[in-house]
Amino acid sequence: MQELRVARPIVTSAQVFLFAFVAACALAAAIIGSFPLTASIATIFLFAGVHNMMEVRYFTARMPLRWGRSRLYYSVGIGGVVVLGASYFTLYFVSGNWLWSEQGWAMFAAVWNTCFVLWVGWLFYLRGRQRPKSDWAWAFPAAFLLAALAWLVPQYWSLALVYIHPLIAMWFLERQIRRTRPEWLRAYHWCLASIPLFLVGLWFSLAGQHNVSQETNLFWRITQHAGSQILPGISSHLLVATHVFLESIHYFVWILLIPLVDRKAIPWRLAEIPLFANKGGFPRLVVGALSISVLLM
Repeated sequence: MQELRVARPIVTSAQVFLFAFVAACALAAAIIGSFPLTASIATIFLFAGVHNMMEVRYFTARMPLRWGRSRLYYSVGIGGVVVLGASYFTLYFVSGNWLWSEQGWAMFAAVWNTCFVLWVGWLFYLRGRQRPKSDWAWAFPAAFLLAALAWLVPQYWSLALVYIHPLIAMWFLERQIRRTRPEWLRAYHWCLASIPLFLVGLWFSLAGQHNVSQETNLFWRITQHAGSQILPGISSHLLVATHVFLESIHYFVWILLIPLVDRKAIPWRLAEIPLFANKGGFPRLVVGALSISVLLM
């Protein structure tokens, strides 16, 4: 008598990854949509510093001990981070000061945005020069075009950065998956496709909500950062929830997903960082940079 065998479905790691990502996004959307201000405060204080440290650690682990032909590239990159970071914090913390007029704030924001896009364009150009048979001179016209937009609509340009920058982490994650987990790439694309669906769900469910409270300076800064003053016709409840949802995915990618697919990004594996572990490195400088990044929110 022939024995019947029932084929059991095989659950792959890529399928687990997809299910976990979608489930986490669904849970986050539900909580953030219900309590946007509370979720914003919680995510900032719990994850912002850790995420900063993970970003610094990720890029430090990829920086060689000897820069060689890439000396100008790394010098421009690190210098831009320091100068732009310091000026951004200055802009953020004095934006509500009575000494700043609305026109003065817009001028400073446009100058910062211009410097930022020119810095990014310069980095793209320098990186392209290191690759044979590639012409990245187009980076400068693109940067000048974006800089022009920063002067034409400085507030909308700055707000666009607020909502677009969380998505950059997903680009880094895709690059890393292609290197170390190529079998996850298709599942990851499905993960990316699910994000607009969650956003549309948030917008439909929260479009009619009343504006969130601005009774404290912290609440006011959260709503302003999400664009309530620039987009007064849209519920600040929806704006804050949208921003916190995207920011939470950003934190989730840097803190959990990138270390999951890249052994070099696991935080306690400092031996994977050439600047820390190699002879002639700068371990104190690396530890100092990681420690300072954790304190920044």
